[in-house]
Amino acid sequence: MPRRLDTLAAIVDTFAPGDGAGLPSASDLGVHRAILGEVGALGRPSLEKQLGLFLRAVENPVAGILLAGMPRRFSRAPAAERERYLRRMATSPVPLTRTAFQDLKRLTFLLLYGIEDSPYRAATGYVPPVPDEPDPSAVVVRTPTPGEVVDADVCVVGSGAGGSVAAAVLAAAGRTVVVLERAANVTEPDFGGPELEGLARLFLDRGLSATSDRWISIRAGSAVGGGTVINWSSSLRLPDAVRAEWRAAGVDDLDPHYDAVEADISVTTAESEPNGPNGMLARALDASGLPRQVIPRNVRGCTDCGPCAVGCRSGAKRSALRTYLADACAHGATVLDRAEARRILVRGGRVEGVLAAVPGGEVTVRARQVALAGGSLLSPVLLQRSGIADGVAGRTLRMHPVAAVAGVYPERIDAWSGVPQSVMSDAFAEIDGSHGFRIEASPMHPGIIGTALPWWSGRQHAASLARSAHTAAFLAIVRDRTPGRIDVDRDGAPRIRYGVGAPERRLLLRAMLELARLHEASGAGRIFTLHTPPLEREPGGSMAELLTGIERRGVSPNRVLLFTAHQMSSCRIGTDPRDSTADPDGRVRGVDGLWVTDASAFPTASGVNPMLTILALTRRTALRMAAS
Repeated sequence: MPRRLDTLAAIVDTFAPGDGAGLPSASDLGVHRAILGEVGALGRPSLEKQLGLFLRAVENPVAGILLAGMPRRFSRAPAAERERYLRRMATSPVPLTRTAFQDLKRLTFLLLYGIEDSPYRAATGYVPPVPDEPDPSAVVVRTPTPGEVVDADVCVVGSGAGGSVAAAVLAAAGRTVVVLERAANVTEPDFGGPELEGLARLFLDRGLSATSDRWISIRAGSAVGGGTVINWSSSLRLPDAVRAEWRAAGVDDLDPHYDAVEADISVTTAESEPNGPNGMLARALDASGLPRQVIPRNVRGCTDCGPCAVGCRSGAKRSALRTYLADACAHGATVLDRAEARRILVRGGRVEGVLAAVPGGEVTVRARQVALAGGSLLSPVLLQRSGIADGVAGRTLRMHPVAAVAGVYPERIDAWSGVPQSVMSDAFAEIDGSHGFRIEASPMHPGIIGTALPWWSGRQHAASLARSAHTAAFLAIVRDRTPGRIDVDRDGAPRIRYGVGAPERRLLLRAMLELARLHEASGAGRIFTLHTPPLEREPGGSMAELLTGIERRGVSPNRVLLFTAHQMSSCRIGTDPRDSTADPDGRVRGVDGLWVTDASAFPTASGVNPMLTILALTRRTALRMAAS
């Protein structure tokens, strides 16, 4: 352990050596110890083993010679040699080496800038919001006792967008409903606080989830209320071209369900005032002659404070906590937290309930209907563990890969405050048939900024972070068609294998070019991508050279950072049993009483932020469950 800590200290201090004045080194702030703590908290022994093997390899002088011509242990090398070593890792032709670099870089800067009292955080110009007085929701939650057996008419696995609607509809229909949620309950008084705490409490894998090659950083909620608690409130209906695809898959008109759920969660454009990044995007689109739309949002009484992604403390966001889960509880539903569904119980081709892991043991929920709503990353894994839908579940994942390009502006942007998303453009949404990308803006907080910005030296990265208050990021959300795949890794956790397909790479490349042009149109001085090594146009520099650089660099694993916050279609609805888990009504084939009620049921990628469609599609399915 001491040697591992010494090696990690040398690595984090190479990423962030401090400035000898107000900024200490990363190890002085304990970042190296915090990394070990974060990896351990994930509960993945294989990841801890991989980290240990990597740290031993770094200390091997032979590896140092081969990688960077450095004939000594990493922890004993001068700072300049250590920087060269990390740069060689970042650009290595070996994908695993680039993966290791990106993992350590992202962890270092997430912790360095995410720690609430970190001087690095203050150096970005970040101004924390003044917290509202909390207004607790009416959801009643309890943690079950090991060995407990609970009887119900319906067991709902997951409490997010899909699970909450299913619970509310079925409870209102007079069914006895039990909701299983793997995460611990977190309530409004703990929302909107320190960034790291919010990521750890409310996100899958403490906010560190990623594809198996670590190329695409995944944002997925893991909380009572699921993704509705931490999303950016964008509430959009399916585009017409996507609706046509879904009708071919057996999903009929969703408009009555959209109408109902929009009323239930207070969707409106009245509270979509642009903040800094959205204002810059609106200016860019207008200057470029491109169409733009106001994004409807599910809020009521929003105070524009900013930390929506770590929970709405005031309760203005009309999440599942404020709407469907509260309605379900009012009709007698029970919500059990810290209860992770491990196996669906089936006998004679009919569902009998769910076995769940809880602290200290297991519980059983006996039910004649099960609504599967664990999310597109976890629902297929539960089916696989249960021996259900073998060969189909998990093989049709869509994820909306997202590219970002940032611009630095003369005026303050303060991307951490105000409405997260209020402006979008569909100008490029159908440039390849029904596929393309939609353009939106992104809120940013210091920890996330630190992980996203390219690193090439400690000084370069610190200078980039110092411009945070003046930086806006534009996003391109690609509608994908090439499927990914989910199965179970050696630790029993989801393994997300998603190789960005050739059509998606072409769209991502086009998207980065268009985003760069938009920043220029909006008046940004410095414009940069998320490539490593950094690729940017300095103020007064050549735009043509930047665009040529983007085309030359292209899109390849761990050479440019990608994100996703939309996971879909991994247990999809369809008419063909060979490539769909459920029939057009949402029934899982081969098991009576088992239904899919989350985004994993989407027949294809939605092309837009999926929350509203999850609610509408699940309402359709839940009404059919109630009638069956």
